[in-house]
Amino acid sequence: MARMPSRADPLREIAAFNKGRHPELLALKYRKMAASPFGYFRGTNHLFHADWPGAAWLERMPAVWLNGDLHLENFGTYRGDNRLVYFDVGDFDDGALGPTGRDLLRFMVGLHMAGHDLGFGARRANALNRTFLAGYRAALIQGKARWIERRTAGGVIGELLVKLERRTQADLLAKRTTLRKGRRRLRTDTGKALSLPSAERARVVAFMKRFAEGRARPGFFRVLDVAQRIAGLGTLGLKRYVVLVQGDGGQDGAALIDLKSQIGSTLVPRLRQRQPRFGSEAARVAEIENRMQAMGPAFLTPVRIAGRSFTLRELQPSADKLDLSSTHPERAELDHVISLMGELTAWAQLRCAGRDGAATIDGLMAFARNADWCRRSVALAADWAGAIFEDWRGFSDSALVTWAHAQGGSARRLPR
Repeated sequence: MARMPSRADPLREIAAFNKGRHPELLALKYRKMAASPFGYFRGTNHLFHADWPGAAWLERMPAVWLNGDLHLENFGTYRGDNRLVYFDVGDFDDGALGPTGRDLLRFMVGLHMAGHDLGFGARRANALNRTFLAGYRAALIQGKARWIERRTAGGVIGELLVKLERRTQADLLAKRTTLRKGRRRLRTDTGKALSLPSAERARVVAFMKRFAEGRARPGFFRVLDVAQRIAGLGTLGLKRYVVLVQGDGGQDGAALIDLKSQIGSTLVPRLRQRQPRFGSEAARVAEIENRMQAMGPAFLTPVRIAGRSFTLRELQPSADKLDLSSTHPERAELDHVISLMGELTAWAQLRCAGRDGAATIDGLMAFARNADWCRRSVALAADWAGAIFEDWRGFSDSALVTWAHAQGGSARRLPR
């Protein structure tokens, strides 16, 4: 089994990594991280990759295109550019080329951390991790990438896809916007958005005007309102906007655009593999997402705003995460979901096998036939989760969290 390396001071690393973020949203991020071990795990992907053991058996694993932050809540639904809704891996902000163990261990350690919220302990997490690896290996051995959409899904995933197929644009607008004297505006009372300073708002409006020029339907992008978007956990506090645009027109024809800043993968500096050159960090995210998902996502574009790299995409009524903490699947159903997540991970890797230095399909099939690394991986995940759990306890009692709870929505001075 790989031995954990000497670890940096987590509190100092967390403070340094999050320096310069929006204070109110950073306080929210810290509160979410303190609330549960899984929340802390989600908010510290940079620490996870910094603590990578680097053992020879891990580095010998085949190079694949990685999600970079694989965990339970980075699987969900989206509408492809063919207009079908899929259940797949999502959120490729940390995507890169590297050993497959980077994604596998991230997911497996995350299962231990999620057990606190889902009501199971280390023994059950170990069993689920073996199930995840069995699904992953079986899919690789087949050597053929498949997909999950409404006609091929069952159980809680099938139910989610059916529900989202019925969700309309009007439903999305009703949750995120309000009508005032016949004019639609973004809501800032739901915890999903904050008002922007006028100068920042003006920069986004000016960008959208330039973006619309030369488009087949420039009127679609006419801005009705702009706000700071509150979403996710790891990226909370970074520049992120939700833009309400005219869309198709009419009372329920408006559309919502997500503009998410891309500051670079926390994983790339830790990898030995040479990375391809992308035009920007947003271009890296968009390219990897298009490669790894079953179908390219609708309306995903890399852009620049005031010199910063952003991904632009339309928010969809059919996009959602599978929330296991609220669905409470039975034991057999949870086993099935975790096995499918292993298969989805393998299928994503198979889709871009051989691309820009990634292992070939034959190489991945050969790797999967040898199960010697599985036992080591399950044991390492359990030990690693124990170390992260202790880090979470220390974080929860730290001055960073005391500061976060004291904010109450105001931007006070950060602790040293």
